[in-house]
Amino acid sequence: MIRITLSLLLIFCCFNSYGSLSDYRLAAGDTVTIHVYGQPDLTVTTKLDKSGVVKYPFVGEVMLVDKTTTQVSEYITNALKQGYLVSPDVHVFVSEYRPFYIHGQVRKPGGFAYQPGLILSKAIALAGGLTERASNRWLLKRQSIKGKEIIEAQEDTEIMPGDIITVEQSFF
Repeated sequence: MIRITLSLLLIFCCFNSYGSLSDYRLAAGDTVTIHVYGQPDLTVTTKLDKSGVVKYPFVGEVMLVDKTTTQVSEYITNALKQGYLVSPDVHVFVSEYRPFYIHGQVRKPGGFAYQPGLILSKAIALAGGLTERASNRWLLKRQSIKGKEIIEAQEDTEIMPGDIITVEQSFF
């Protein structure tokens, strides 16, 4: 009984950590896996290029960029029902997110692998920490549906795939 309760708690925590990514829109640089239960020939893993188009068996070209994994799953499910499978069980997930970037006054600027639940203080730690000349003003550039946003970030600001973080230089 305790083992089952702990297992359920672990599953809940894992799903909870991805909660902020439920509306995540796919973009170039993401690696996506499309899996149809019981149909190993229909499993496809691909890294999206800037066109965002993937060739999928029986369906043809599928645009993935700017779609959620749920939208892609529903589209492929409906397409496979059109004469190929009776009741396809399609799962689409991001197997590797595109990197985020950090530059400016950090010890090791560059691109880093995104991890769900990442916040700015952890991103700075991945970049080797702040230099002596770093200010406490951190800017975050993020592509959203509205276009590019520039956010003045705090230590606990959530980082998303593709974000560009700038750690500015202090004048003192």
